[in-house]
Amino acid sequence: MLFRRLGMVTAVVAALTVPAVGASAASAAPGGVAPPALVVSGTVSDPASYTLSQLAALPSETVKLSLPGHLGAVQATGVSLDALVTLASPVLPAAKNALLRVIVTASGPGGHRVSFALGELDPNFGNHDGVVVLRVNGKPLAAPALAVPGDKVPLRDLLVVSRIGVGVTNPAVTVPPSAGALVIQDGKRQVVLPAAELARLPRRTLTVTFVAGTASQTDTETGPALVAVLAAAHIIPGLNTWVAAVGDDGYVAAVTPAEALVGGRPLLISLTENGTALAEPRLVADGDVKGGRYVSGVYDLVVGEGAPAS
Repeated sequence: MLFRRLGMVTAVVAALTVPAVGASAASAAPGGVAPPALVVSGTVSDPASYTLSQLAALPSETVKLSLPGHLGAVQATGVSLDALVTLASPVLPAAKNALLRVIVTASGPGGHRVSFALGELDPNFGNHDGVVVLRVNGKPLAAPALAVPGDKVPLRDLLVVSRIGVGVTNPAVTVPPSAGALVIQDGKRQVVLPAAELARLPRRTLTVTFVAGTASQTDTETGPALVAVLAAAHIIPGLNTWVAAVGDDGYVAAVTPAEALVGGRPLLISLTENGTALAEPRLVADGDVKGGRYVSGVYDLVVGEGAPAS
């Protein structure tokens, strides 16, 4: 993959040519205290501001990143994005699998933002984590970067990440006007896709396996891709877009279209399961370890940009 991790090339060059922020930067700051390199805030009980040295003191992990040209594969060491969010203690409602409602938005000084569903990052569900990179091939970076090692295309990487915003989506159930229809809510705009229109969208079939309770479950699901459903509602998602699927029982789980478009993890709105037509659509998150983001009886999809405000 010629352009794999292209967004990290400049970070590697910076690691090799720019001195790390350390004692000299701290002494230049007021009171001799190093400025924060990363802030974690939002709907959390324990917001935090980390210096580079504080980040380096947290449990770390090392991943391999493939870079184009002569740079080849490099080793990147840093802190799990999921771990940083967990340390901040998101404020969750009293609901089943409430952490699956959490949206995480990473941003840098240039204003570029990318959003993740915490369920994608969590090892018990999507197990597709990001890394706040601090060192490349053993050399410290001048500022934290963000890499998502499992992505097929490196569009969710950030050269510099300075803020992580955490929000929780708590949408109410919106009952569609007809059986099998789907309500799409994008801000104040609402679109209803009847069952017949959903059935006309291009379909694909996935055989998915996940843990349900204590047992493994395998199903064959057929229906349109989530992005096709959004397109039918005239919504073109970006890297900052999230979608919360709301079941008829009030159960909510969030995904991001980027999981499929960039991460290579298909997201399906299933209409047929194991050869039998479903009475109501089902959200399918292929590749998840557990089935918490497989939402049955989906009444509506709530679409947003960036971590929701508290």
